[in-house]
Amino acid sequence: MNNQSKIIAALLAGVAVGAVVGLLFSPEKGEENREGLAGWFKDIYDLSKEKTSDLAEKGMNAVNKSRNSAESQVDHAESALGV
Repeated sequence: MNNQSKIIAALLAGVAVGAVVGLLFSPEKGEENREGLAGWFKDIYDLSKEKTSDLAEKGMNAVNKSRNSAESQVDHAESALGV
């Protein structure tokens, strides 16, 4: 494991420990904490679905653009060769 991976793992572990400690010492009731976390996770989930959909659309647009460009070049080459 290289240094960068160790740093990232330590950072994620620190975030997890901080989140647990924050929940344990929060002034809210457990039910309120769970509702807040559920809402936060739902927001993150919805955002990730949206971003994934946008990324997939951009990927398909890039594929279609490349395909059209390749087809155009083949057509051009065929006409130049008289095929």
